[in-house]
Amino acid sequence: MAKSGVAQDCQAVVFMSPSIRQSVGDSTSMLVYDRVARHLNTILPAFHLEQYDARIFETYRLMFEESLRPPPKGASPAFSRINSDGTPIQFSLPMGLGTVPLQFLGEAGSLGLPDAARREVSRRKISSLAELLRVEKQLNLVSGLIDVSAGVNSLELTPDHGGTFWVGASFSPEGSEALKIYINGKGGSEIERWDRLDRFCLHFSASPFWREMKELVRTKMCPLGMAIDLRPNVRPSGRVYFRGYGNYVSFYEDLLRDCGGNSRADAFSEYAEVMLGEDRKYPTQSAVFSLGIREDDRIDAKIEFSAHGLFRSDTQALNRCLQWLNLKNIEGNLYLQLLKLLSGEIDPHEVIVHSYLGLGWKGQQEYTTMYLQPDLRSKGSTHEL
Repeated sequence: MAKSGVAQDCQAVVFMSPSIRQSVGDSTSMLVYDRVARHLNTILPAFHLEQYDARIFETYRLMFEESLRPPPKGASPAFSRINSDGTPIQFSLPMGLGTVPLQFLGEAGSLGLPDAARREVSRRKISSLAELLRVEKQLNLVSGLIDVSAGVNSLELTPDHGGTFWVGASFSPEGSEALKIYINGKGGSEIERWDRLDRFCLHFSASPFWREMKELVRTKMCPLGMAIDLRPNVRPSGRVYFRGYGNYVSFYEDLLRDCGGNSRADAFSEYAEVMLGEDRKYPTQSAVFSLGIREDDRIDAKIEFSAHGLFRSDTQALNRCLQWLNLKNIEGNLYLQLLKLLSGEIDPHEVIVHSYLGLGWKGQQEYTTMYLQPDLRSKGSTHEL
């Protein structure tokens, strides 16, 4: 991003919502919060969401007014685990299911707070977001589940300080919106982590299929977390996440075969051939496997790889992603626009903007996921973070 004066930066924000405009205040430098807000303002037309800008920017404000602000003077810098560089925001593209919604996720509260205070702030933020996105009733249905799933052992000697909650928001041009609550599942002993997932899946009336998948997954993966999807006039649904490292592609093919047959295993094999190239014959690096948990017993599965384990640079990631999209006849303009906006110039030497990429299924529909983060490195200005 080119260096620009404060007046010009504030002027760009003036054309957004009143809440964003007020948040700039008397800033003497361009904050990360405002820089990402400018990105968001430019993104909306590409997703045909201009008419929903007030609601989208208010969602952005509630989610990031603290986590994207710099810490108070003299305070130690805080980091998020959403991205490898500590940036607490991602944009997500689920492609191949028709209309692509605008999705962003991140930390909804100050990163510098003690764990307990950070959880309390996040819960308040979640309640405000639920009211804004008209899913208060749905949130009330799972409030107890959230408390149980986010419970921590106060006597634990080495608690996970990555935060308890992340929050995601989704907006589509036809007016549909959603709130997603991510819950850290890494705290406690291994038995406690698996028990937590059992209770979570039981809440959503998970079938014996969950128990079967659990036995397959736990051999080579560990619990990562849970998520609850809230949409107006729809019953909440859940998702469970697992992290693995050093597993062969064949292990994930077997998981998908058990989730939906050979067609899914074959599709993932094809995906791995494109995205991993020659490296597909070696153990993979960091990967996340997740399962949708619903009362209708529909099997929604997804596998995502860390871009830092797949690629040497954003340029290589771009080339392989375009190759995959072309192979699947998926229009890639939104991906290209978002990538260009968040990166400025595609880095030929490092992986900066690509965060996670993967393949998933909703029912019988296959889709591709891309998680991108803004490149917030200084571009020659001492006033940019």
